[in-house]
Amino acid sequence: MRRLNVLMLLAAIAPVGKAADVLTLAVKQVQVHAGADVPDLVCEKKIAVARPPAPANPDPMEIPTDDMLEAMSSPDDAENAPAAYQSPRVPSVRPQSSPGGFRMAIWGDSHLAAAFFSDELVKVLRVPGDAVSNVLLPANMGRAGVRLPIRRACVSPQWKYEPGYLGRDNTTTPGPGLMNMYGDQAGSMLAWDVRKDATAPGYERVRILYQQTAAPMQVAISIDGDAEKEVTLDEQAGPAALELVADRPMKQVKLRLVDARFRLHGLELLAKQPNGFQMDVFGYPGATVAGWKSARFDYFNAWFTQPPQDRQPPYQLVMLEFGTNEGNVKPFDLAAYRATLHESVRNMRTAFPAAACVLIGPGDRGVLVPRSANIRKKGKKAHGKPARKIDLLQYSRIHAEINRVQAQVATEAGCSAWSMQEAMGGPGQAYKWARQSPALMAPDLIHFTVAGYQRLAQKFARDLGWAPLQITATAPAAQ
Repeated sequence: MRRLNVLMLLAAIAPVGKAADVLTLAVKQVQVHAGADVPDLVCEKKIAVARPPAPANPDPMEIPTDDMLEAMSSPDDAENAPAAYQSPRVPSVRPQSSPGGFRMAIWGDSHLAAAFFSDELVKVLRVPGDAVSNVLLPANMGRAGVRLPIRRACVSPQWKYEPGYLGRDNTTTPGPGLMNMYGDQAGSMLAWDVRKDATAPGYERVRILYQQTAAPMQVAISIDGDAEKEVTLDEQAGPAALELVADRPMKQVKLRLVDARFRLHGLELLAKQPNGFQMDVFGYPGATVAGWKSARFDYFNAWFTQPPQDRQPPYQLVMLEFGTNEGNVKPFDLAAYRATLHESVRNMRTAFPAAACVLIGPGDRGVLVPRSANIRKKGKKAHGKPARKIDLLQYSRIHAEINRVQAQVATEAGCSAWSMQEAMGGPGQAYKWARQSPALMAPDLIHFTVAGYQRLAQKFARDLGWAPLQITATAPAAQ
C-alpha cells in the first residue's frame, strides 16, 4: 500500500506539564444495516412566520466614503490613531513525512463557521479532496452561518444551542467543539447525510456523541431511510457515544428522541481506512475564547482519548481564532481580556501538550455611518455637518490591542501568533478592503467575503511557511 507524505510541524514547544485528567468515554455499540440505493435526505420544511414588512429606513447605515474618512480625520485623530501593529516573527512550518498521517484542529468564531478560511488552507496545501477527512463534527448543525463538511443536516425546531463561551452550568461539560445542542421534547429529530458529496462512500462506523445521564434514555435510530430501531442508552453517566456499526458504509443517520432529555455533543466519523490529512473545524458564530476557560477538561478531553483500536493520531497543530466578539463588548476591558485569554490558552496547552499551536487574532473592523452624515463629494455633504463624534477607528484600535495581547500570551505559552489585522495591512484597512473589486470585506465591515477569507488564508500559509504538499494516498490504518 502506498504511504502518504503529510505535513509535520517543526516548532519549538514550551513545556506545559502533564496532560489533563480524562474521564472514560462510555461507548454503546449498535449493529445497523446500511442501504445500497439511498434517496436524498430531505429536511422538514420550517413553517414561515408571517411578519409585517419592516418600514423603510430613511437614513440607512452605510460604508463611509473616502471623503468622509478624510473629513473625519484631524491632527488630533492622527495622534490617537492605533499604531501599526507588528507581530513577532511567526516560526516557519516545514513539511516532513509521517506514516501516521497529519491531524490539525481549529476553534473559532463566525470567521471559521462557514469554513471558507479552512477550505482555502487545504487548497494551498494541494491536498486532494479524497485525502482529506473531518473526524469530529461539533454540535452546531442547523445554526445560521455554519457550513459543515457533510452533505446535509436537518434539525427540528425544538433543539437549543448551548455555546460554551457563555459559561453557564450546562456548558461546563461540552463536546469537542466546546458547545452542545439540547433537546427535551419527544419527537425532536436530527438527521445527517454524513458524506461530503453524492459520490462519497460514507462510513462503516458513526458515533453520536452525547451526555449520558444517571437515568436511562431512549432514542430511535434510522439508517439510510430504513425502519427505526429504538435504543436504550444506559451506560455510565458522563461523556458517551452511541456507536453505529454497519455492514457497509452508511450515508444517512437519523435520531429521534423518544422519552429523553438529550444533550448532543457532536459526531465522530470513523472511516475503515483513515485519510492521511485530517482537519477538524470548530466554529460557532458569536464565540469567544472564554469557552476554553469555563469547560471541565476531564470531560472535554474524553473526545480526544480513544481506545487503542480506535486511536487517531494526536493533533500535531491546534489553532485558536478568536477576538472579534471580545472586542465588541463595551466598555472593552483589556486587563480582563488578558486574564481570560491567559487562562484559556493555558487550558488548551494542558489539553494538547504535544501539539504546536497558533493564536489567530481578529481582522480590522470598520464602522458604518448614517447616509445623512456620509460625504459624497469632497467639500460637500449630504445633509448638515458631518458628525464628528463618530470614531471610525474605534474597533481598529481595540483589535490592535487584542492582537498585541494575543502575541504576548502566545509567546508565554510556546505558541505562535498571527494577526488578521496585520495581514490586511494594519488598522483602518477594513474600508479599503470593502472597496476592492471584488470586495474583500463584507458590507457589515466585520466579516469578509469568500475572496477575503481566501486572501487571508493564503497570507497565513505564506507567513507560516506552508509549501504546497502533494498527497496521493491514505494513511495506514490506526493500530
